[in-house]
Amino acid sequence: MKKIFVLTLLLFTTVILNAQESTEVYKNAVQLIKNTPAYQNLNRPELSASAQTISFTNQAYAFWLDGMDTRFKNKNFENFFGELYQPIKIKNFRKVRHRRRSKYQLYVSETENNLFVIELLSRKRKQKSKYPEFYQGNSTSFLFEKLAANRVRLIETLRVQNN
Repeated sequence: MKKIFVLTLLLFTTVILNAQESTEVYKNAVQLIKNTPAYQNLNRPELSASAQTISFTNQAYAFWLDGMDTRFKNKNFENFFGELYQPIKIKNFRKVRHRRRSKYQLYVSETENNLFVIELLSRKRKQKSKYPEFYQGNSTSFLFEKLAANRVRLIETLRVQNN
């Protein structure tokens, strides 16, 4: 009986972790990104989307540093050194890509308190590694709030320097 309970709990936890937003929510968010000056300054390139996620807390820290402390009242960033984050896969986000390969790649964070972040990264041709391990340079992060009925609202856009 205990084995069945533990197995059920593990399965339920896995479903909860992977059950993020619907593809429609992500498509709406990407459409909002395409209307931003940050995207339009890139000469409107095709976008690819990764199923691999980025950390919401690490991204929220950048927004917090930029002065958005009221959005993250439940997080203690005073002595924050970055969390160790194990990426998960969100297949619903991967479905929003326009091309399989492109110069720019989108990564999404997990949703926390109806907020999620999409980060736009430039993919350099000679660098073949995946996002969390290699990325050095500028990226653009977009903070979204999930509203009712698959709607989202772009709260803030932030240019981030990654070292």
